[in-house]
Amino acid sequence: MGPAHRNRPGGPGGSASHPRGRVPRPGGGVVNRRVVGLARREAGWVRRALVRDPQNLFFTVGLPLLYLFIFAGIFGSETTPFPGQPGTLTVSTIMTASVVVIGVVSAAFQYPAINLITERENGVLKRLRSTPVPTGVFVAGYVINAVVVSVLMAAGVTALGVVAYGVPWPGRRIVPLVATVLLGSVACAAAAFPFTRVVRKSSAAAAASVSVTLVLFFLSGNFFPGAELPPAMAAVASVFPVRHFFLAALTAFNPNTVGSGAEWGHLGVLALWAVGGTLAGLRWFRWNPSGQDYSCGCGAAGCC
Repeated sequence: MGPAHRNRPGGPGGSASHPRGRVPRPGGGVVNRRVVGLARREAGWVRRALVRDPQNLFFTVGLPLLYLFIFAGIFGSETTPFPGQPGTLTVSTIMTASVVVIGVVSAAFQYPAINLITERENGVLKRLRSTPVPTGVFVAGYVINAVVVSVLMAAGVTALGVVAYGVPWPGRRIVPLVATVLLGSVACAAAAFPFTRVVRKSSAAAAASVSVTLVLFFLSGNFFPGAELPPAMAAVASVFPVRHFFLAALTAFNPNTVGSGAEWGHLGVLALWAVGGTLAGLRWFRWNPSGQDYSCGCGAAGCC
């Protein structure tokens, strides 16, 4: 006869487990796969929302490409030394690295900040908070979308610079460049969540986000190819991730770079911003509209 066949414990929609059989503990089974699937779907929703919004799509994708067309088209063939970089570089090489950074910051920081502030003030986040969607899935969706769009943006800008403006292909430095883009996108996406706490009106979301990023681009030297920044400006820029992101990307694009092309010091600063932004977002991110920012007293991260 032998032992009777027992149904294995099933996940949602699966067969029921056999009485007194091995039932998964609470939170077991296919939870990990479900969380990953939910995060992927959340990222897809964020990406579709970006594509369907012409204004945000222009600021995220169109404006960085416009910068490349202007600067590389006018000054592309000129060569100039860049402080801290070996050899001389063409302006098109410097601006390609700069526009990669501008595109990633726009996709990973600017768009999420605008979208999160608008959804919060319209009550969307408050309603979402009452659903079974875990907070980690919601955050991961934005981060995954930021990374995907950033990689595509960086690849497109690099290809355009190489094909249209004669920028040298990074070659063996492509791995440090990809690592820089990935870490920079995560750092910018993590910083977007605590930044939303500063802006209290949806009408000011776009203006505040674009203004902050433009100021950081000017402070970091993204619009001044080859120019040495004043000491005070360089000191302020070194506090924020954009300057470190730009210098790490430029080293990877520089054909005169000796070694692997990885700027570990700048990458370390980006990693600190990624961790710090995540912790600050978990602590201070607000789900309710500004006029309903209650203090629930529960002490849980993101509870109110």
